Amino acid sequence: MIITRVDSNLIKQSIKLGLSVLITCAVAQHFDRISFVFYPLLAVILIVDDQDENSFQAARGRILGTVSGGFVVFLVHTILSGWIGIFVSLLITVPLLRRLGWGSGLTTAVVITVIFLSIPGYTNLNWYYILNRSIDTLVGVVIAIAIGRLLWPKNRLMRMEELHQKLLNLLSTRMQQHSQSLLGFKSSPPPLQPGSITKDLLEIQRLINIEAQLGSKHIKQLTRLRWQQRMSLWRSLHTHWILMERLLNTLAVKYQHLQLPELAHQLDISNDIGWKRLHIESNSPLSLSQRILLEEESTRFLRLIRSQKKLDFAVKKNSFE
Repeated sequence: MIITRVDSNLIKQSIKLGLSVLITCAVAQHFDRISFVFYPLLAVILIVDDQDENSFQAARGRILGTVSGGFVVFLVHTILSGWIGIFVSLLITVPLLRRLGWGSGLTTAVVITVIFLSIPGYTNLNWYYILNRSIDTLVGVVIAIAIGRLLWPKNRLMRMEELHQKLLNLLSTRMQQHSQSLLGFKSSPPPLQPGSITKDLLEIQRLINIEAQLGSKHIKQLTRLRWQQRMSLWRSLHTHWILMERLLNTLAVKYQHLQLPELAHQLDISNDIGWKRLHIESNSPLSLSQRILLEEESTRFLRLIRSQKKLDFAVKKNSFE
């Protein structure tokens, strides 16, 4: 029997979505003015699915973007119809919302455009219809934002720190495994799977980008915690980490039970890493070109780790001040 681990974040998102939909349907049933429950439900699904941009600024962008998209498509439909009308409406709506800074409402505006021009007899609809559908969408937006802020609100800075620490722990574990292997105490560790590392780094960068778009207060937080510097180091370290892993794996396959005590000592996380250049003795089984390559790559790799540790120490010191 295979037991799979359930993602806790997926469960939380499902609960928030289900509760938001339930409340939206209850509101629609209670107030007779909501003729089409599809519109608020559409807003709920689109907003709850967005795990990060649940701020009031994003909510305002969604509301204004949806209303603007509705007005644009209403104006266009008096001139054009069908897919040509949809195409022209999108040509106007997308640049307009980006220009006004309402990009978070782009998704609902586009969907509203397609739905509006797909309604049979839409040429008979008036401004009153647009106003009502905008209010219906607003109901869904408000409910989704409220649930998102009450139940498990997202803390992007904490999530970034968690991913950062996860990567550091993996790096330390791999270094210790290689150190033990090069001393002959253990066998060589299995090859590194770089996909998960790349995924975590991209997630950190995505969260940084979102924080940077939320105003000067969030930008100051990013600057105080030196996230741009940390990510710059991670990008360099990421490349050299993968190169180092592949180099050690290749040598381990070619030279069974390879022992390099000089490198093992520098990879030992209990030592002062990266404080001096690696030098491999000439009596090792490696060829001259292999020794030079390993010395150069190891020195760069270890110095980047040293820089990362010094930066982390500075960030922690700054946090306590």
